[in-house]
Amino acid sequence: MAEQNDLRAVAGKALADPVFRQKLIDDPEAAVKEAGIELTPDQLTALKNMDKAEMEKGLTDLDSRLTMACWGRAYNPCSWN
Repeated sequence: MAEQNDLRAVAGKALADPVFRQKLIDDPEAAVKEAGIELTPDQLTALKNMDKAEMEKGLTDLDSRLTMACWGRAYNPCSWN
């Protein structure tokens, strides 16, 4: 049964896999099916009804924030003595 974690799996895969990401934007239903991710009918409908430009912008923004967060942990010049 699909859960909130399945939406997280979709987002995580879209951030890590540019081919999946584009397919998700172009054809969400096929993308999640091919990835073996089970979504509820409501979750799938929500993905299919999202504006493609907004979906791409949201994923790009999230990717940028995560990159900055990881960079901040890996490299913190303020911690140098």
